[in-house]
Amino acid sequence: MWQPASEADIVEGIRSGALSESHYVEVKEQARNEQIAQTLASFAIDGGMFIIGIAEVKAGNGSKRLVPKPLAVEGMIERVDGISRNAIEPPLPVTTRVIQVGDGTGFVVVTVPPSPLAPHMTGSKYYGRGDASKHALSDAEVLRHHQRRREQADLGIRLLDIAEASDSIHPSEREYGHIYLIAEPLMPVNGTLVEQFMDNNEALLNFLVSGHNKCKPNLVDFYPTPQYATRIKHRELGVSMMNNDADGATQVPRPPGFDEKSILDVQLLESGGIRILIGRGTTRWTPEESIICDGLAVAYAQRLTFWTSTLSERYGYRSLWTLGLRINGVKGLRSHMMMDDWSSFEPPRTMPSDVYSRTITVSADALESSPEDAVESLVGRLLKMLGTTQHHLGNVR
Repeated sequence: MWQPASEADIVEGIRSGALSESHYVEVKEQARNEQIAQTLASFAIDGGMFIIGIAEVKAGNGSKRLVPKPLAVEGMIERVDGISRNAIEPPLPVTTRVIQVGDGTGFVVVTVPPSPLAPHMTGSKYYGRGDASKHALSDAEVLRHHQRRREQADLGIRLLDIAEASDSIHPSEREYGHIYLIAEPLMPVNGTLVEQFMDNNEALLNFLVSGHNKCKPNLVDFYPTPQYATRIKHRELGVSMMNNDADGATQVPRPPGFDEKSILDVQLLESGGIRILIGRGTTRWTPEESIICDGLAVAYAQRLTFWTSTLSERYGYRSLWTLGLRINGVKGLRSHMMMDDWSSFEPPRTMPSDVYSRTITVSADALESSPEDAVESLVGRLLKMLGTTQHHLGNVR
């Protein structure tokens, strides 16, 4: 979306037509609190930009034109922030900035990312947008948007099911639990940009390795690590970057020295999404006892948010993503941290079910500004059940 950085940008945007009211843009010369709340809530569904300090003037022929009308901007950032948090339900994250002109005047630019909780309510009404203006949503429209949210949650579960079903190691052959992660854009992505990226081997490997150090030091070296996933294979739905053992998992018979728990396969999909398989969701602590590699799950949840944010920027995608994480084969097992510091974990906490699975919906802006929140949403419940929240989420934040 076009974003002004100066008064000159606003003037030129009006002149060129880059700045005009639309489904994604609204301008006002001044705005009461309730008008601000309604406009912000209306943008929550698809995202948009609200600029205060621009008048809409009627011309003699009945047409309208935009005219810059800078206003006093002192306290405006705090005012908009308070409205977004206190006058809208649920509270709506926005980014507010001021373009100064002089003498304490300027323009207020509010950017609203698509919200995974949309539609949002203010003044007992839900708001959405038409082609160029906001309106209160009908009951049928509200119902449709809530249904879309449920479908988005279901999509994440289906994608995790597909990731697990595509695992080259059949469940009957597995010695260890596996970790699956997915990220999928919920709106169409520029297919040309996706194809260009998937055809550039150097860019793919640089992308993969860039995620290696996006963990705190005591999580970085939990193997398998990304820098060894240097084998590139094109698949039906995208391209895989895999290490030797992920490649070996696809071969019959499997090669000498094959190690299931070292599998790492990071796939970029034609849809613009990501699918990750890790063969070390659990590991052997003793011949009699297996443990959960929850630190590895945290490390890759953080890498997933970084890689997804990087793809958003590369593809010019600023809408919503669904992210998911699943670990299987964990029933009755405890965290690897209990082995390293058993005295801190009395009594031992074990997983009550065989599969841990979590999906979330998050905006591209939120992944960029607060990735740790997405990480906590993906792994937080797992860590609470294992008693390792302080150890691992402290490493992320």
